[in-house]
Amino acid sequence: MMIRNRTHWLLGAALFAMIAGGPTPSAGEEPLVDKYVLGNGLTVVIRPNPSSPVVAVQAWVKAGSTTEPAVRAGMSHILEHMAFKGTKRRGPGEIAREVEAAGGEINAYTSFDQTVYHITLSGRFLENALDILADTLGNSVFDPAELSRELEVILEEVRMNEDDPGRVVSKALFREAYKIHPYGRPVIGTVDTIRKTTREDLLAYFHANYVPGNMVLVIAGAVDPITSRPLIERTFGQLPPGTAPNAAIPAEPPQKETRVVVLEKDARRAYLEMAFHGPSMKDPDVYAWDLLSMILGSGETSRLYRSVKDGKGLVDSVSASSYTPRDPGLLFVGGILSPEKAREALKEILLETFRMAAAPPEGPELARAKTATETDFLYSLESQSALARHVGFYETTLNDASFERTYLRKIRAVTADDIRTVAKKYLSPGNLTVSAVFPKGKGGILPVEEVRAVAREAFDEAAAPVAKPEKKRTVEKEVLANGIRVIVRENHAVPVVAVQAGFLAGVRAEPKEKGGVSNLTAGMLVKGTKRHTAREIAEAVENMGGDLAGYSGRNSFGLQGKFLQRDFEKGFRLFAESLLEPTFPAEELEKKRIETMGALKQQKDQLTQATFLLFLGAHYGDHPYGRNPIGTENAVLAMTPSDLKAYYERWADPRNMVIAISGDIDAEEALTAVRKAFGEMPQRPGYAELGALPVPLHDAVRKVEERRDKQQAHFVIGYPGARFTDPDRYALDVLGSALAGMGGRLFVNLRDKKSLAYSVTSFSSEQVDPGFFAFYMGTSADKLDGAIADTLAEIADVKKGGVTQEEFERAKKWMIGTYEIGLQSNGSYADKMVFNELYGTGYEETFTAPEKIAAVRLSDVNRLAASVLNVEKYTIAILRGK
Repeated sequence: MMIRNRTHWLLGAALFAMIAGGPTPSAGEEPLVDKYVLGNGLTVVIRPNPSSPVVAVQAWVKAGSTTEPAVRAGMSHILEHMAFKGTKRRGPGEIAREVEAAGGEINAYTSFDQTVYHITLSGRFLENALDILADTLGNSVFDPAELSRELEVILEEVRMNEDDPGRVVSKALFREAYKIHPYGRPVIGTVDTIRKTTREDLLAYFHANYVPGNMVLVIAGAVDPITSRPLIERTFGQLPPGTAPNAAIPAEPPQKETRVVVLEKDARRAYLEMAFHGPSMKDPDVYAWDLLSMILGSGETSRLYRSVKDGKGLVDSVSASSYTPRDPGLLFVGGILSPEKAREALKEILLETFRMAAAPPEGPELARAKTATETDFLYSLESQSALARHVGFYETTLNDASFERTYLRKIRAVTADDIRTVAKKYLSPGNLTVSAVFPKGKGGILPVEEVRAVAREAFDEAAAPVAKPEKKRTVEKEVLANGIRVIVRENHAVPVVAVQAGFLAGVRAEPKEKGGVSNLTAGMLVKGTKRHTAREIAEAVENMGGDLAGYSGRNSFGLQGKFLQRDFEKGFRLFAESLLEPTFPAEELEKKRIETMGALKQQKDQLTQATFLLFLGAHYGDHPYGRNPIGTENAVLAMTPSDLKAYYERWADPRNMVIAISGDIDAEEALTAVRKAFGEMPQRPGYAELGALPVPLHDAVRKVEERRDKQQAHFVIGYPGARFTDPDRYALDVLGSALAGMGGRLFVNLRDKKSLAYSVTSFSSEQVDPGFFAFYMGTSADKLDGAIADTLAEIADVKKGGVTQEEFERAKKWMIGTYEIGLQSNGSYADKMVFNELYGTGYEETFTAPEKIAAVRLSDVNRLAASVLNVEKYTIAILRGK
């Protein structure tokens, strides 16, 4: 629906051009893109990028919710849903199956100003992608029966959104901020407008707007502009010409007073979101506005994080981001918090926001924001689909697919005075909209008039003087003498280096009474060492535009980092220090404890996650996999620094450790850095490996149920699954993929034909101890019992008859394709190499997995369907709505 931090994804290629070929090219130098217009009026933009053999093909239609009549709001979104439901050449489900059979991914999304249809797949299947998208946009039939079913699915999506406090608060914010402009209407529409939209309405809207003169075809990645043109002419070039109607969109009048909306929902936390009207993407204020948003609320060195979260502990999370679309957008500022802290948090957030005019950034603060902007763009080069999104957004919004060059040049030129100027221009109580969602019965904590009073009070205080803010694949493996396994992958396509270290432990190694100790230990690795404080670590990392964070899961914990190649030496020193010398300071643990308690409460608002936690508890019983990975409230409240230190010292042994490095670095240079930093890491006396843990067996149906005051219901049906090392793991994965996906029988039979669900899937989750195989569905409360019965019927059918040859082949190609798409970044390679080595399959599995998937036999898949699935023995978890 909206881009919550546009500066995090809209660029990338310009910085690559700078580093690879010197300064940003000026007029007359080689263009970043090939752009031309076909005879029928279609604009084509091609952005070659050799970083991976993947190609992203995106068709951008310059029609979104802003181009719809208000009485038929949601038509663009309905068309997006109907796009893959059949054409004159392809029946319902065939498009998804054809893409998945080529190992690709297909989807679409609708925004205020555009609707985008996209396929990502191997470059050798470019013609397939072009043919499918051209067929979709030129020959969709909008079958009445399919439309009727899909409208029910969309209504389920509306109800699902109403169960999500984060979506509710955002929708209310837009509705209050935009009284005239159609940005105030939800992209999805309303129940009333969706129900009143007819097939005739959709056809008229489609034929008026889905014409070549109103579309842009973007291709990024492994594509040759010359050889691709005949393919484009044969597919998109055959669409009949046409231009879209030039309908005027009403401008939003200037806002004169603070607008407030306070709602109550079934929630555990308070959700607070604020917005200030700001510039559009076309406005010269956009560069200072984007940097203002980063300084205010992006990262742990931002003003909001330091003051409101880290300094005063008033929120679970807080952030700011700029939204600058085609027409004037917004600056978002918001947080999630305890309802009782709402007034104080609102005051402090607004104080920091209004102070941007009184205390503009200086020195490192502004430099850090510029560095973060540029490095975020560079990191995005690792994804072809993200690069295509950059190009498509710029072309459809500004008619300039290469605008990234201008953007980066002007970002570098922004001064502190520029930021002060835009802060004074836009950040005032009269230009402020506040939206809040409270748990039921607690909306009175923050009355409307009090919000307005707090805003005026904060604005006046902020004007007073304040203190300045505080400043070709090459893979090698080596085992060090102390037992650390080190894996290095050279990849010189992009000047980025990712590093990751892991210890085999995680939730699986936690004492039962210390639930959450792994998560807290991992989170505290970067919160203080013998040489640096948490703030100093955060500043050092963000000054480099890097990332450094702990992670914890069911089977492991560790540390992940990502740095530009030029900063690797400094970044790796900090990485090693954080792993070898954590001090677990009490004051930082207290902050992390508050954050974790907030996260535990937020989990209750995330219904899919809550349903899976319910399932895992029932399925695994006393086994650690049955516990919440972030712990329990009692255990987290009781945790001490000594508990974290004891857990760390028990499992942070070099014999239990893997380090992986992937990126633009010589293998020997990387190995030398690891030897120097970790070669003397001592083995701990008495260390012993954690052996296999027994998983309970079930000989009947095990059912657990919880009721929530929600419109949606969710359930998981699950069975015993595979270990990472089991020879059948890939066959079980293929079974899950064959049934799932937009072309799978679950989606087609339960969602498309019966409109039972907005979301339905199946999958295999491998673990160190036996994992699980699960079916999941989100449905409406009144359809729950029928949805469960029909899902069990599908399970019985596949147990008896297995999957078909066509389902089997599609699943394997889809798995291989998505695996390769998922390995576009250096971070994903480091992650896979660590876990494969740590979990017993060997780092080589990272590179051989596609071959092993391809080698799976249909007989193996159907053998597992018959032996694993059972309608008389399973675990079912139900989150029942009202």
